[in-house]
Amino acid sequence: MNSIELAWDAFTQEEYGKAEILFDRLLAEEESRELTRQAQFGLGYVYAFTNRFQQAQMLFEELREDAKKRGAWREEHRALHQVGMVQRMAGEWEQAQLTFAEEADLIRQSGRPHLEMAVNAYEQGIVALHLNDDETAHQWLQISLEEAKQTDDRVAVGCAYRGLGDFLEKKGRIDEAIQAWHSAIQGFADANEVKAVTEVQERLARQSAAK
Repeated sequence: MNSIELAWDAFTQEEYGKAEILFDRLLAEEESRELTRQAQFGLGYVYAFTNRFQQAQMLFEELREDAKKRGAWREEHRALHQVGMVQRMAGEWEQAQLTFAEEADLIRQSGRPHLEMAVNAYEQGIVALHLNDDETAHQWLQISLEEAKQTDDRVAVGCAYRGLGDFLEKKGRIDEAIQAWHSAIQGFADANEVKAVTEVQERLARQSAAK
């Protein structure tokens, strides 16, 4: 593995302290602007997953502005998406909703690519569900699934099914929720996303225990 891969591997293994050291080291070396941006992005993730939400948001906002100046819309969308993610993780649900709506506008202006649409719709659905706007949540999660199915990204498919399962559970449609969660597990398993599989299995176990 090269240096950036080692840093991301540490993050994936939830070795956040190690990942932070490796990302910081890459920033200090300043080998290339592209590598610097990758390290900044990784560091933003580390900050978010260690509850340093303000630092994470500031870093992703800086990356968004940099991408905007360069006309790199995919990088801009990605950074803006992470701003919304951080706001959601910090419990700033209304602000996250505004950020994901802004991201959706950017995606539409850029040709409505399926994966970006799927990922954004998923987040909008999850936020709406938390804010008890259930019907809007359902609409967004259905859009997420439809768009995800147009891609080869099995994680996106898994996320959409997981979100739909959560919606169906909230509405008391347990059998349908279980079916959606099984589909989510299949998607995550296909992508070898072990942690995501476990999280959905915990939902199924909770329902089994409730019977």
